[in-house]
Order: sequence, then C-alpha cells, then structure tokens
Amino acid sequence: MVFDASREIIRSSDGLQWSNMAAVLARTDPFEEFVPPISPLFIAVPQQKINIVLEKDGKTFQGEMAANSHNIIAPGNGYAVQGLDLINAFYVYIKNEILRELADEIYGRRLEEIDLLAPTETADPSLSYLLNTCKHMLSEPAGSSLSSDYLAQAIVACVFARHSQLRDVPRIAESRIPLSQAQMQRINDYLQANLDGSFQVADLAAVIGLSRTIFFERFTVTTKATPNQYLQVLRINRAKQLLRDGKLSLVDIAFACGYADQSHLARFFKRFVGVAPGRYRKDTH
Repeated sequence: MVFDASREIIRSSDGLQWSNMAAVLARTDPFEEFVPPISPLFIAVPQQKINIVLEKDGKTFQGEMAANSHNIIAPGNGYAVQGLDLINAFYVYIKNEILRELADEIYGRRLEEIDLLAPTETADPSLSYLLNTCKHMLSEPAGSSLSSDYLAQAIVACVFARHSQLRDVPRIAESRIPLSQAQMQRINDYLQANLDGSFQVADLAAVIGLSRTIFFERFTVTTKATPNQYLQVLRINRAKQLLRDGKLSLVDIAFACGYADQSHLARFFKRFVGVAPGRYRKDTH
C-alpha cells in the first residue's frame, strides 16, 4: 500500500505476509483527494465522528459519518472525498479474486452479475466485528496469512449478504432471518457425519430445504462465519476429541477429520488452538 504524505500510518499489514487482504490504521489532516477506479474492494472506517463530502456512484454525501460506520467502495469504482476534520481511520483492501470466488460459491454467479451496494453512513454490527478483528490483527506477528485469508472471505461474505443484490433478482428481506435451532442441529448432524469428506453449499441448503443463496445469507447471519469456516471449527473440535482419546495416530486423526495429511492437520490445528497436535495430546494426558 502506498499513501501520500498527508497520512500518518499508525499500523499496517505491510510485512505481515497477508496474501489476499491489506489493511492500515492511519491519521489524516483535513484533506481533499480524487481516487480513480480501483480493483479491490475498499472499506474505510472512521474511528471517531467526522464531517466529509464524498462523491461516488454519481451521488454526493455531505455530512457526518458516525464512528465505526462503513464507507464501502465496490471494485471498479472511484470516488472524490474531502475530509473536513482530523481523521483517524481504518482502511481495508480485499483482492478482487476473493470476491469472484465467493460470488461463485455463494450465488453460483459471476461477480459481474452482482451489484454491490455502497453505503456510506451504515454501521453493520456483524461487519463491524469482522473489521475490528482485522484491525487487532495488525498487532500480531508476521505469518498470520492463513487467518487473514479466512477473515477476508468472512468480510466479503458479510458484504455480499447485507450489501449486494443479484441483477434482475429482487432482494428477499427474509434472507436475513437467522436459522432456527432445529435447522442448525440438522446442519451440524450433516457436517459431523461428513467431516472426512467434502461438501457443496447446495448440499447444506438441501438439508433444510432452502435455496443456496438464502441458505448462505441465513447461515452467515446465524453463525457469523461462512460454511467452510464453520466446518474448520468442527474439524478441529473433532481432532481435539480424538487427540484426548489417544487411540489413533496423528495421520489417522488427520484423515478422520478431513485433512489431506498430518502436516495439513498441524497447520490448521496450531492456527486455531495455538499449539501443535502432538503437544496438545501430551498436555491433555
């Protein structure tokens, strides 16, 4: 990321080996700038109440943005902005490739068939939680690329669920309704029975009789995670149980939990639990 001299960088993801997302916390004096169309998804989050004049999508917003509200700029769009105050803000950039992958996974559509809505003054609780997590990760040591990849996917999934619309398809307000306890139990039962295999979002949707699109939106509303992220948590929990039992080798546990090999299990396990599988087994016996 390159910022002009008007911005004082407080913390950034530079050097953290993030592969699909970049982020920076910066302080800016009153300023005015024009930004040409950019390829990544861009989200700006003021850390305090600010006054701005913002032109994007042929519209002008002039007024007050609340602290922790979101200014979302869809890929391929530019904007002009005038900051009237000293601004402390958190900026996130997510590569276009992540949006394309999630557009296919969630909707079975090309990204060009999805209109990203671009709210300026909105403060969505779920998106705020994910962005706040991203901000805290700036203080982590280098090598957190796996966590940043999952977080980038979760942020895009949240933006899709709450701030997008399929072209020529009316948006269904009921898609934001959480899944019931009974529906989540059926999904958990299905995933627990298939931890050692793979699944498609359409398979999970069919378990509770929903379309793939509605299922994905309701699932992310309910769990604050994508199905794949949720599956990883279940797999790690199963691995912890098998490690405590002490009956299977690490290779067999990896296969039983759906990992390609022992090293694959070890990477995910250490990321989620903080210690290697072998160390966890010793510490729990």
